[in-house]
Amino acid sequence: MRGLARLVLLLALLTSPAHAQLRGIDLYAPRPFGYVIGDVVTLTAEIALDAPFVLDPASLPAPRALDYWLDLRGVTLTDEGVADGVRRYTLDLVYQTFYAPLEPRRMSLPGLTLTAVAEGRRVPVEVPPWSFLMSPLREIVATGAGPAMALRPDIAPAPIPTGTTLRRLLAALAVALLAFLVLAWQMGWGPFGRRAARPFARAARAVPTSLGTTADPSPAAYGGALRALHRAFDATAGKGVFAEDLPDFFRAYPAFHAAEAEVRRLFNASRRAFFGGDMDGARRELPPEALVALSRRLRAVERGSA
Repeated sequence: MRGLARLVLLLALLTSPAHAQLRGIDLYAPRPFGYVIGDVVTLTAEIALDAPFVLDPASLPAPRALDYWLDLRGVTLTDEGVADGVRRYTLDLVYQTFYAPLEPRRMSLPGLTLTAVAEGRRVPVEVPPWSFLMSPLREIVATGAGPAMALRPDIAPAPIPTGTTLRRLLAALAVALLAFLVLAWQMGWGPFGRRAARPFARAARAVPTSLGTTADPSPAAYGGALRALHRAFDATAGKGVFAEDLPDFFRAYPAFHAAEAEVRRLFNASRRAFFGGDMDGARRELPPEALVALSRRLRAVERGSA
């Protein structure tokens, strides 16, 4: 008896350090029954170690086929940190079973041996195995008439309700169309540019038309372009606008102040062309391309987008 007591004490002295480094392993598993071929099973093990021991990542198993019926699909180790001298880990193991039992049968996921290391010491950490019950996909003996393996008819696809989605789509399209029409009205696009309230929009179309595509338009074409812009000023002010009327015009329509310098060049060019008989001087004062640019700028001012 005295020798046996010494042996037990020796074993306790040899094994107690390793147990001291492993505080515990808690295994969390899903339901232990009702699995069929192809199901995925996830086990979670919470491991507590005495600091400064840490789990050796090299000891983690690699995802692979463990057996002809079992694959290890994923391994995830999360370090939860150290608290009160204990380092905690969460180990997630994802398995997939391909076993096809003919009757309910208990299967077992194998245990794992990990390694904790610290200061040159290595301690094994055993994750226990876990068993569960698998069920067959079909009955062995038919309980009704006909063969046991007779195929059942396909399930008719259920129509997907699209009425609400279609109504929302139509409503969105209607709102988008309405918004586009409001924007076109505001900007004077298309037929909205011809309304009476947009004289500079009409002038912006008439000036290039009068000048044509040639780089050197005729005096008549240039004069027509000048008159198109003057008609826009007259229509905006509701009366004839001459050079001496420009201060009143800008006070009444302050948005056009941004183009005051170009507008005065327009009136100077018109004075040369229509009252001085100096068409060439008018074209030097305001070249045709500058006349087109001015008409577009005044249209933008009129739209409020300049």
